[in-house]
Amino acid sequence: MSVCETVGSTKPDAELGALAGLELQHDLYLTLGDWRSWSDISGRLVVAGAELQSLQISRQNEAFAVRCRLKGLSSEAARGLSGGLLDQGLASCCSVEHLMLSRAALGHSP
Repeated sequence: MSVCETVGSTKPDAELGALAGLELQHDLYLTLGDWRSWSDISGRLVVAGAELQSLQISRQNEAFAVRCRLKGLSSEAARGLSGGLLDQGLASCCSVEHLMLSRAALGHSP
C-alpha cells in the first residue's frame, strides 16, 4: 500500500457534517529502530498533507518511541498513513488514535 494512494483530497470538516464545530486530530504512535528514520516519515507526512502539532521522540530499550499529533487529515487518511509506514518498513510498530477536539477549546472561532 502506498501512502499517496490512501490519502484523499477530502477536507476533514467535510466528513464531519453536523460535527463541523469540532476539529479532528490524530495521535500517531510509532516504534522506530533508528531515530533518523523520522526524516523519511516527516516527508510522508508532508506528502499526506498532515500538519504536525507536536512531536515526542524517546529512547525505549533498543528502539525509539515516537508520538506525534497531526491535523489536516481524515481518519481514513491517518489510518492509511499508519499502514503505509509499516508496509514501507519505516516503523516496526504503528498505531493511530483519533481525537475530536472542540474548536472553541482550541481558541478557534466557530
